[in-house]
Amino acid sequence: MDIIKTFTFLDESGALIPIESQKRSFYGIGIFKHTRPIQLIEKLHPIYEGLCDALKKDETRVEFSFKSTTKSSIEYDLKFLDAVQQDFDWEFNCLYFDTRDKSYKPPVPPIGLWESYVQYSKMLIRKNLWGRERTTLIADYQKRPKQSRKLFEFIAIDIDRVNDVLQAESHGLLLVQVVDLLLGGYLYSLQKDSGDKEGNKTAISKRVLEISNKVGPKKFNCWPVDWSKSSRIERV
Repeated sequence: MDIIKTFTFLDESGALIPIESQKRSFYGIGIFKHTRPIQLIEKLHPIYEGLCDALKKDETRVEFSFKSTTKSSIEYDLKFLDAVQQDFDWEFNCLYFDTRDKSYKPPVPPIGLWESYVQYSKMLIRKNLWGRERTTLIADYQKRPKQSRKLFEFIAIDIDRVNDVLQAESHGLLLVQVVDLLLGGYLYSLQKDSGDKEGNKTAISKRVLEISNKVGPKKFNCWPVDWSKSSRIERV
């Protein structure tokens, strides 16, 4: 049987330890999988160039970001998402949970934060591999504490159908930025009372849910971690 080769782009959103001063308490990890990523990047890059021009900044200082969306960027944020929706050969998956859940036990920093991130990344990737798939994982850079021996590269060792792993700064990875917007928009829909005076986050979240409804569960899936159950994860 022929092998299906993919690239998987990964990003996280939120904090593993709840911050009392913030209303938002959801944490999530998302992956965006594509069989022909270069073709999608060719469609997204002109929108990215438009964003750079609108913000009057060079490419080293600009990225699509749910957290940092503004009235100057929202037009391009939505165009970016529309281009993703109109593309083919992709799939988005995420796992998430409320860090204020009474059954959730926050990890102890700094090692616990890092090792939880690697653990959840591995869980998400393993559960969403296609039958004949071999993938290359590209993730937003996260700094590993020197005290931890758990390397991010271990994902490729522990999951034999992950060919290789790379961490890089997200501002140079448009498809990691896709994860940022899809994941951020989805998590925001779960907790809307977190403040959005200009309405930009609300607009992105609404568009993400529209994409989810249109493409359906074969292309857009999110799983809540249920800390009260031994399985720890449920599909929605």
